[in-house]
Amino acid sequence: MSPAISGAPFLIFFLTLSLHISFSTAVRLPTKVPSFLPGDNSPPTEKYWFSRLPNTPLPKALRDTLQPGYYPSVIRDFANGEKSSVDAREKYGKHYGEDSHKKTAKSALPDSTIFYLYNDLHPGKKMKLLFTNSGTKVSFLPRRVAESIPFSSDKFPEILKYFSLQVNSEEAEIISDEIGYCESPNMEGEEKYCATSLESLIDFNVARLGQNVQVLSTEPGKKQEYTVSAKAEMRGEHKAAVCHKIRYPYAVHYCHVIEGTEVYVVPLIAADGAEVKAVTVCHLNTSAWSPDHMAFEVLKIKPGPAVCHFLATDTLIWVPKMDQDMTP
Repeated sequence: MSPAISGAPFLIFFLTLSLHISFSTAVRLPTKVPSFLPGDNSPPTEKYWFSRLPNTPLPKALRDTLQPGYYPSVIRDFANGEKSSVDAREKYGKHYGEDSHKKTAKSALPDSTIFYLYNDLHPGKKMKLLFTNSGTKVSFLPRRVAESIPFSSDKFPEILKYFSLQVNSEEAEIISDEIGYCESPNMEGEEKYCATSLESLIDFNVARLGQNVQVLSTEPGKKQEYTVSAKAEMRGEHKAAVCHKIRYPYAVHYCHVIEGTEVYVVPLIAADGAEVKAVTVCHLNTSAWSPDHMAFEVLKIKPGPAVCHFLATDTLIWVPKMDQDMTP
């Protein structure tokens, strides 16, 4: 690790490597910034993806984070972006407090279809949908740089110091929540990991699903009524790894392997004629979910039946490849 870098060398350092720091207001930059070494610390590119997954196309949701200048690599003002009204902890059975749950449910229920029953996945079904994203326009850091930055609740003061954040700031609260989310106990049948680099994201999923995989994401679409225009195509088997991009100063993905699920690519046609292919996940058994989960309030059911939901546009889902597509 090199000494702290400041002033003009710091700016030259970042510009040379096409890692742009974007702040909405003038802020003091971190006092310590890990240096890059030629070769093993170069900015992440598609090369590592295709070295591990030579037969798997790179999804657009991930490709965007690898384009120099497309997204900034590090931001401090990440609390003001758009945020999905229902995040992964709500969709996947995690319950983080009655007040927060009710507030989220109250704001989300009138707006769009969030959860729906498995039997509703058929041509002709109409749903009002809003395809959200994490709202965090950040890209990956090189692996060795990401690994040099603390990422745990017991290092919280160090993290705030690194990013020059005040302990009572909204950004600090988000960082605390997201790290706590990563460190929370696993649900039954769940294995999870927070990937702080492109390389660790790939390694986690390849280790669990192998190299013969598809990586899918939902196409963007504006909020309006959509109709399922054809039979949904099942992808993979009854196991999938879902990676949600969380709100953080640089790209971090919360990945979890979930069994007892089915993944479908759903062809949709919007009221204005736009066509969208959306990825939906169906949880075949919700009996282990909290009875207070928002899905049961939305659908007016008790835990147990299969429940489906669409994925955000910057969420990645990894599934084993199948010989042929299947339909529900």
